Amino acid sequence: MGSSRIHKILLWLIPCAALPNASGFISVNRPVTTISLKSSTTSDDTGVSNLLGGVGDFEEWFSSNSSSGSQVNNVRHAIFNSMGRGLQFTSTKSSDLSKVAVVPRKLVLNVPFSDKEDSPNGLSWDTNLSCKLWEECQKGKDSVVYGYCSLLTRGANLQPGVTTYPYTAADALRHWSPSQKSYLERSDKGKKLLEVERKQQEEWREKYDSLSTKKKDKMTYENFQWAMEAVHSRAFRGDFGALDGGEGGTLRKIASLLLPISALAFGIIYASDPSMDQYFLPLSIAAATPVALTIFADQKGSKEAVMLPLIDSANHLQEADSVIEFDPIVDAFVLSLGRKCLVKDVDDTGERAQVCISYGIRKDSELLLNYGFLRGVSVEGSQNVDGNESRDEVRRRLADEFVIRNP
Repeated sequence: MGSSRIHKILLWLIPCAALPNASGFISVNRPVTTISLKSSTTSDDTGVSNLLGGVGDFEEWFSSNSSSGSQVNNVRHAIFNSMGRGLQFTSTKSSDLSKVAVVPRKLVLNVPFSDKEDSPNGLSWDTNLSCKLWEECQKGKDSVVYGYCSLLTRGANLQPGVTTYPYTAADALRHWSPSQKSYLERSDKGKKLLEVERKQQEEWREKYDSLSTKKKDKMTYENFQWAMEAVHSRAFRGDFGALDGGEGGTLRKIASLLLPISALAFGIIYASDPSMDQYFLPLSIAAATPVALTIFADQKGSKEAVMLPLIDSANHLQEADSVIEFDPIVDAFVLSLGRKCLVKDVDDTGERAQVCISYGIRKDSELLLNYGFLRGVSVEGSQNVDGNESRDEVRRRLADEFVIRNP
């Protein structure tokens, strides 16, 4: 089946089958739901506090934009023992799975998605988005997205004079020490992955060197690397920028940013059986807070790369039947969940449901390179540590599993 035909199927099925509520998008006359983003923790230690750094500023910022259409319904930031920071689903009603987050376009960082050769300034999309993100972080509270920057930097962007931020993908391969990387040399695919990581760093250096002197005066290579990591682990690509209609009219604008083909089947099952019985999944989720760059079926129109506050706080589960859409009526991005988006997490306080979205199908090499996790490998015990030496145990587990799966 060709990509253009697949795309048409997605457009027709998403409104009526993939969402719990078949009524379509939010009405422009619908009242804004009261913002409730109170974070939840399972421990009071400094490690957990560090992981929740910036969450308070984010909640304040997101709530302050409710008049612009920002909404959050039945989800909040929380710390999960084996996965670190993520989103918790606080309801047990199937009807509450629809539209758990609405993020106005004005709160979204975006750039045209284009190759270096097609860009007006001669820079690649990821370079442009990284520069934009860094500039916003350096503005402190004067930035229109200061709360989102605070979430990414754990509050460091609001501290005067601070220009070094915590990694957004702490166990991505680029942060491993030489001795930790040597764990991967036990397999041929591990050796190839190390070569890919080396070439990626060379490419990023070349992109940084291509910046103007003015830009480099405001951003070191280490700063650029931090921003590129955030972009490559959290950005979406989609065809949602053509707000002037164009080929296909309004229907064409109802574009799903993240919906694996297999999720269509999940959506149809959900629509016919919306009960919440046994809605928890076994704990088989990989630990991560980013959202993958999602390549969307080709068609005429504007392509953009975007970073979506709140939505990209959800962790990854490949089978998750999540739907992220752009609603042109309210000029906002909307996240709706299916039953397979909820993962059971058990700790001393009892059972909780973690919200997961799917990055689509991702190979182990890609996950380890850009996100620093592998499916089924727990990062339990990593909440309190940031240095290479302290993270050796976590990275050894990741390397061992990669070698087993990829000889």
